[in-house]
Formats: sequence, structure tokens, C-alpha cells
Amino acid sequence: MSRSPLPVLLPLSLLLGACTLTDASSATPVWQDDFSGTSLDTSKWSYQTGNGFTAGTDYVAGWGNNELEYYTDRASNVSVQGGTLVITARREKMTGPAGRTTGTFDWTSGRIRTAGKFSRAYGKFEIRAKFPRGKGFWPAIWMLPEEPSPYASWAANGEIDIAEGWGSKPTEVAHTIHYGGVWPNNVYAGKTATYPNAGSMDQWHTYTLQWTPGKIQWLIDGQITSEKTQWWSANKNPPSSDADLNAWPAPFDKPFYLLLNLAVGGNFDGNPDATTPDQGQMLVDYVRVYGMQTETGSAGPRPDMTYPWTPKPARPALSDGNLVYNGSFDWSDTDPRVTPDTTSLSGAANSRFWTLYTSDGQVTLSNDAGALKADVTNAGSVNYAVQVRQDGLNIESGGRYEVSFDAWAQSARPMMLKVGGGQDRGYAAYSGEQTVQLSTTKERKTVTFDMKATTDAAARLEFNLGNAGTGPVWFDNVVVRRVGTAAGARPPAADGNLLYNAAFTQDATATIPGIAGVPGSAYWTTWSNVPERLTTGVSGGVITLNVRDVDPANNWHVQLNQTEVPLTAGKSYTLTFKGRASDAREVAVVIGENGGSYARYLDGKAALGPTEQTFTYTFTAPVTNPAAQFQLLGAVGAAGSSYGLSFRDFRLVQNP
Repeated sequence: MSRSPLPVLLPLSLLLGACTLTDASSATPVWQDDFSGTSLDTSKWSYQTGNGFTAGTDYVAGWGNNELEYYTDRASNVSVQGGTLVITARREKMTGPAGRTTGTFDWTSGRIRTAGKFSRAYGKFEIRAKFPRGKGFWPAIWMLPEEPSPYASWAANGEIDIAEGWGSKPTEVAHTIHYGGVWPNNVYAGKTATYPNAGSMDQWHTYTLQWTPGKIQWLIDGQITSEKTQWWSANKNPPSSDADLNAWPAPFDKPFYLLLNLAVGGNFDGNPDATTPDQGQMLVDYVRVYGMQTETGSAGPRPDMTYPWTPKPARPALSDGNLVYNGSFDWSDTDPRVTPDTTSLSGAANSRFWTLYTSDGQVTLSNDAGALKADVTNAGSVNYAVQVRQDGLNIESGGRYEVSFDAWAQSARPMMLKVGGGQDRGYAAYSGEQTVQLSTTKERKTVTFDMKATTDAAARLEFNLGNAGTGPVWFDNVVVRRVGTAAGARPPAADGNLLYNAAFTQDATATIPGIAGVPGSAYWTTWSNVPERLTTGVSGGVITLNVRDVDPANNWHVQLNQTEVPLTAGKSYTLTFKGRASDAREVAVVIGENGGSYARYLDGKAALGPTEQTFTYTFTAPVTNPAAQFQLLGAVGAAGSSYGLSFRDFRLVQNP
């Protein structure tokens, strides 16, 4: 169960067949809990409570995943009944500590672990369990390394997710490992398995992990559903070469402990909706761990793997410098640059080199007036729910790039544009996630960005059409080309402030971004998932966000942002500002990665009220990022409520 802030994007389902373990007969019991008592056996398990964890000196709310629940040690959330562990998620108000403040939460649930009481490297881990259905329910059986680990911290020290269920996808279950560098330079690999024999999550199943040196296998009801034999762990952050690797098979060669929990909401299955029951239960019949003869064998040599720094064959640019192939959607299948493995879009002719990805969205693709027509019939819940993209762009470190294309829509709407990495780059956003407004007339759109990450010969151009309305959108004449050399990190302002135009006195220009139609907003931007619900004004050095009919599914549905903020790994920073709200509102205060995993270096809260207050935060940057992002996230309160947020005197400085 990842503590990564960004949603987990897993590949398509893969069921490896009705294979069974060959080593089962040699398994020797080493630990078990059959839940035969009348309450949780605290000699084997301990409770985790609250709505987050502490990373260094900073409190990470929502367990790093924007989860809604508050975990308790109450019998109403964790109990043992008739030989079964019962973890119950309830829709009820709970007020409790949340870092240095107190918060009120709409759900309670339970989370238990064997940390400090039982952990093991290698073996067969078997859990018989039953998961609840319902949008937003996130049951998990997983493992983390016993502390202290010799491999720094998450996820260089690893994580094994034995089974994670989407409450809204009852026929599927996720098996995942997290590894690589220390967050935010971590990666993951996973499979989405389909339950054998047309099963579903709300039936009893036996989930098994067989872990031996150099190999991890997952089984459901005795059938192998996934296998991993490749991973890595780095001892430097960020890692940049093979010399930074820990010895194979790190990190999965040290003791891990078990966790069982039922989360609610967050990045995995989204938040509950009107169809979600007020109560969900995760039932566990037993947890059994066995030793196996094969766990004493050798892991063998390190397998061939692709790392973020591994050079990849670069696809050459076209004669005009365009890195996009078939950007006008007019290359025939007989074009000499088309090979048998070249992708294409179902329903659209002359669409070689393009790819479609959908999560919970739907789209119909076709050709129209020489352009690609994407008719979105279900917008889905996230911007990448409908994604038209091209892979294989060679984006070089230190280059400045321009993305341009013709686009229009049946109805005016936004879309999200991104040039970034694939899974082995943690879906990093080299361009940031750029909101582009489309009108009903054909217009040329242009976005420029500096490539400040390691060269990526397999970068992706994404047109993300999800979560922003339905109807047709057209694209044509798509170009991505290098136009110069990237600028260095932005220097502090004359007074040492790393935030530009903190007094809101500077107007936007053609080269300096700002909020459309708002004088004095240079370097600042706002965003709302429904643009007409947010209006912004600047007066007397104060910026005011007027929110109407809020969608509170995630607090990031209303944003005030400034990008290109330079940070240095290991340095301490202090942020201050003054703020108030028309009534009591707790907004999120974030400094972190702009795109990709959206890793948060500062993840704070500001409890605003009608009286203006000064807010102060101190944090240490975990990585060097010359283009970090400052955000205030203000979609808060009951659905449909309206309010105003006002801020001034922003200041971010590096401490001596």
C-alpha cells in the first residue's frame, strides 16, 4: 500500500494461468494467527491510529495517499468475532490529532501490523480474507521492511503489496512491489490480476506470497497470478548510475513485517460516492507464514534491467526537427517508417505511432477533416482517464522544448498537456502538467518548457482529456521540437524571496505566466476542475479566490500555484504568508514536485478564519529540484458550498 501521493497506474490485467506452487510440500510453519480469541492478540499485532504519519519533522496527512479515514483501536473498527478478524470502515465523524493540529474526519477504520513483533525475509505468506465492495474502499494486505533498514528509507528499502482491492472493481486485485531510490525517486512494478474462476473480492480467497531470493510470486486460491524477478535499490538520492545500486537482490533480502488495513478514499480507488455503503468490512480468517527450502538458495546474478539512467536508443527527429511522428495523422501504413510493432489508434485510420490509454473513461476515435477526432463519451474521474499520447520522444537534459498543435472542441473545455516519462521514470512531468483551454474554433496552442531531468529517449507527449466534460475534441499538426538551451535555476528575488511577485504588483506578459484576466498576477496561476466555479481577483497586494459550488472530492480541485521554485537537497526553508477565509476553512499548503509523483516536500495545513492570521512552516528539501511548485489547495467544505479565500505577503527563504 504505497505512501506515494500520486495515484498508482497499473498495467492491464494479466493472469498467468492455473499454475501451482511446487515448493508447498516443503513449507514449514513459523508464525500464524487464526484469530481464535475474543480480541486482537497484541503480542502479535499493534494498532496504527490517526490519519497520517510523520516523515522527519513533517506530518504527512492522509498516509501520503489523500486517504479520508481516521484509524482507531476501538472494537467498532478492529475486532475478533467467531475466529475471524473484522476490520470495519464506518462513515462517522471522528476528531483527533493530525500533526500539530486537530482534524475532523468523516470515516473511521482499522490498521494493524506486526512491526517489532514478527518480521521475516523470505518464505510463504498465506492470508485467507474477504474484501468489501463499494467505491472508495481500499482493503490491503501488504509488507514493509522492519526498522532499521540498511537501505535508507521508502522506497529504496522496499514495499510488497500482497493484495490491494479497488472497491469499485470487484473482479480485480493488484499485486505490486515498490523499490528504486528514496522517495521521490522511487518506482514500482505491478500487475492487475483477475480473480480465478470468475471470482470477486467480496468472496473468501486465499492470498499467497512466495518470496525467495531473486523471485517474488503472488497466488490467489493456489493459482499464480503474478511474478517478479527484477528490481533494484539505490544508496544515493537521486541515483544516477549503476554505481549507486545496493547489492542484488536488495531491497527484498531483509526482514519485512505484515500490515492489514481498510482505507477509505484517496489516490487508489478515489473517494466514496453516493453508491458507497456507510459501512464496509474486511474479514481475515487467518494469517500463516511458512519457511521453505528454496529460500536458502542463491539469488543469482543481477538480472538485466532498465534504470532511469540507462541510455535508450533514440528515435531521430524528422527533417524539420519535429520529434513527433505522424503529427498530422496522414501517414499511411505503407510509410517506410512504420514497422510491424508500431502502435495505432483503434477506429482512426492513418494513426500510426499514437497510443490510447483509458482508466475509467471512454472515447471513440475517428478521422475528421484531416484531423484526429476524439469523442469523449465518459470523462472518468481523473485527467488521464482518457489519454491520447505518443511515446518515444527523445527529450534531452538541458534543452528547451516547444510543444505546438492545432486543437478545437465542440464545447469550450480544458485539457491537460504533459511531456513526461513512463513507468520507469515514475511518470515524471518534464513539462509540468499544463492546462490548455480549448475553444470551439481551431487555434494553434503552444507550450514551452525546459528539460531539467536526465535525458529520456522514451519520453511521452500526452493529451489528457479526462475529468473535464464529454464531447468531441480535434487535434492536428502536432509538433514537439527543441528550440534552445534550458535556463538555469531561477535566482531568488532581490530580497531573498524564492517566490516571485509576492506582493501582486506585477502584470503578466507574453513570456511571464499569470492568471488570465487578473492584473498583478504575474508568476501565479490558478486551477479548478470546473473553471467557472473559481474567480480570482487582486487588490491592494491581496489575492482572493472566490469559490462557488465547490467540488470537495479532493482538496486539489481548487489551486493557487507558483512553479519554477528552486530548492536544494538537504537545505532548510521557511515559508510564511497571511491568510483568511470568509468562514472557517482548512486548506492544504504544499511545496513539491510539479507533475510526476507530485511528491510533497512540505505537506501542511492552514486553518483559516474571518480574522487574518500569519502562517509559518519549516521543511527540509529531500532532493534538489530547480523547478518545484508551491500550492495552496482550497477545495474544502460540503459539496456545493461557496466561500472566499484571501492571501498576501508570501515569503519562502532558505534558512542559514
